[in-house]
Amino acid sequence: MYQDQNINSQFQQTQGIIAQLINQTQQSSQMYQHMLQQEQQNALRLEELAQREQKAVQIIQSALQGHQMAIQQLQQVSQLCRQLEQTAQSSFQSLNMQQPQQQTNYGNSYGSSDRGYQ
Repeated sequence: MYQDQNINSQFQQTQGIIAQLINQTQQSSQMYQHMLQQEQQNALRLEELAQREQKAVQIIQSALQGHQMAIQQLQQVSQLCRQLEQTAQSSFQSLNMQQPQQQTNYGNSYGSSDRGYQ
């Protein structure tokens, strides 16, 4: 009989331990379920962030392409300005070379017209 009580006592202890393990396992399962939901939400947020970052990358790439085109166009404008400057300088030089001759001619014609005003 003592053995039966001992067996019953051990059985009850075992049942209690099993009940505790079940309870702890259920609590752990709830914690893991909560962690899973958080990770799924985090994954969604990361996907949204990745999409935003991809859009930002595309915008920045587009801006860089625009800047590169602007730089090329500005370089072309600069080259045209240099060409215009060279053309203007050579035109001014040729005008400067012609002006002294014209002034001499004007001086001679003014000098000879003094007689006509008397």
